[in-house]
Amino acid sequence: MFKKFKGHYAERKTSDRDVISYEDMPLDDYEQEKTDISPDSVKKILIGVCIALAAGLIVFAFANRDNLTWDNISNWWTYDVLGNAGNGYPVNLIGAEVKSGNFAINQGHVAYASDTSFVTLNSTGSEVANVQLRYSKPVMKSSGNRFLTYGIGTTGYQIQDFDGMLYSGEAEGAIYTADITSNGVYGIITEGSGYLSVLYVFNSNNNRIYKYSFSEYYINSITLNSDGSGCVACGITSDNGAVKTGVYVLDFTKEEPVSQYSINGDTIVDSDYLNDNRVVLVGQSSSYIIKRGEENYVTVKYDSKTLANYCFNPDTNSFVLALSKSGDGRSCVIEIYNDNGEKTSSIDTDYGAESISLYKGTVAILDGNTAYGFNSEGTQLYSCDTGTGSKRLILTSDNTAYVLSVNQVRFFDLSKPSTKDTAN
Repeated sequence: MFKKFKGHYAERKTSDRDVISYEDMPLDDYEQEKTDISPDSVKKILIGVCIALAAGLIVFAFANRDNLTWDNISNWWTYDVLGNAGNGYPVNLIGAEVKSGNFAINQGHVAYASDTSFVTLNSTGSEVANVQLRYSKPVMKSSGNRFLTYGIGTTGYQIQDFDGMLYSGEAEGAIYTADITSNGVYGIITEGSGYLSVLYVFNSNNNRIYKYSFSEYYINSITLNSDGSGCVACGITSDNGAVKTGVYVLDFTKEEPVSQYSINGDTIVDSDYLNDNRVVLVGQSSSYIIKRGEENYVTVKYDSKTLANYCFNPDTNSFVLALSKSGDGRSCVIEIYNDNGEKTSSIDTDYGAESISLYKGTVAILDGNTAYGFNSEGTQLYSCDTGTGSKRLILTSDNTAYVLSVNQVRFFDLSKPSTKDTAN
């Protein structure tokens, strides 16, 4: 009535009790378990699955090795796993105004500096830090989980991380510009007695480790390399009525510059390391690539176009320029360059670029209250209404972005068009 199949059976020890049957089948037969797979085979399968999972994790970790720092992992665990969940985005700003440059995203966490406060938000929109600032017109510099805020022309500055205040200090002169690295090293350019500018560099314990005085140029841009062992400083002067830019490559273990360059007829707007051997300088009429150890720099000319916007992407060793053909900031050509100054993509658009962001092979621009995304071949991927008052966009993936508006921080899936100011 009940046919036994070949296999392994676990039989229960018999007892003196009568066997009770169910549907005319002895319970002894129900208690015999069929296991066609041997324990050794099961063990091999489990080992194979574990190896596959481990290999997948190794590949993921390698692909994201720059983001898998202790600070990033700690922040994710503290604020996204254990932290209080917010109500999602949008989130109203604290303060009356946030400048576009005072807005940063790190691992899905938001940081901004308003005219009153330094504020951080987790990925669900919950407020983590709210630090009162000492100046009404702050400038914020950031790298990873370190944020430096200061007031131009004042002596005060503050160091913050995602949790809040770390340090509040006073510079020896009025601050012109500054920069900070993810490991906490920071540099401050100030006016100097007897010099046009002075650079002070501090370690993460706020102890001064380097000083350099500039006698020929007013320094208006500084960028530190990733480990805080050196920097590039750019300054301006007048040469027979024409502007002249000086570029200093500094190693904080050496008294004299490693390299010096001069650029005639242009002013540097901003600069950044694409990697430890390449620095890009964005000027008003051209961009320049400084290569470590080389005497000459590479020039990327704008020709007859006007610089409308730009974005650095050290993750891909590249940068992007939005160049206006019409001179009024519209009809922008989007040009992507590698760290050798070679153009890798050129995209013609009819749009302006009030903000621009580069994520791997995707570039997005903000024209008014609409975001447009393109791949490296120039194909438009999407357009999305980002709500009234939009002023800054930062991609966090090919199609997701945080948007800073005049009164909110918003989050969008740009591939899903939205017409709501408060869309998530």
